[in-house]
Amino acid sequence: MKRMGTALAFVAVLVTGIVSATVPAYAVQEVTLKEYPPLEPLHYCKYADGHVAYQREACGSDTTEVSSVMERQRDGRMEHLPLGSKEAADLTGKTAASDPAAKDIANADADVPKSPLRDFWQRMGKWMLFALAVAIVARLLKQSFFLWLILGFVLRMVLVAANVMAF
Repeated sequence: MKRMGTALAFVAVLVTGIVSATVPAYAVQEVTLKEYPPLEPLHYCKYADGHVAYQREACGSDTTEVSSVMERQRDGRMEHLPLGSKEAADLTGKTAASDPAAKDIANADADVPKSPLRDFWQRMGKWMLFALAVAIVARLLKQSFFLWLILGFVLRMVLVAANVMAF
């Protein structure tokens, strides 16, 4: 019983290290739009005090319109680029010769993974490495390697179901 408690303590330390080193899991499903909703242009208006807000209506006379693209300044602040600057046009992809909606559709198709099996094998490799790490820790503590290999998979399932680790 003492060995089992020690093995569980080592597995807990292992899980804590892995969970803190990975990206937090959010239960968000990726969705690709086939039909794009009608978009309304937003106007980014900079007020006299330096505050920037976006609105659907055109900017008023007491504000100046700026680009939605932000650039980090030397002091660490993020500041909106002036409207019509070359950097803002390059970053947003808005050029006079091309339609932004067509570029968005082309980019959406480029984001689709090439092979679904590649994603499957990457995920299964992560699951196998986790179970193998648990089994190695158990073997170092003179426990059953195969039992803890199976328990490693079960532990990973529980952590994924509890939304602690990413799938």
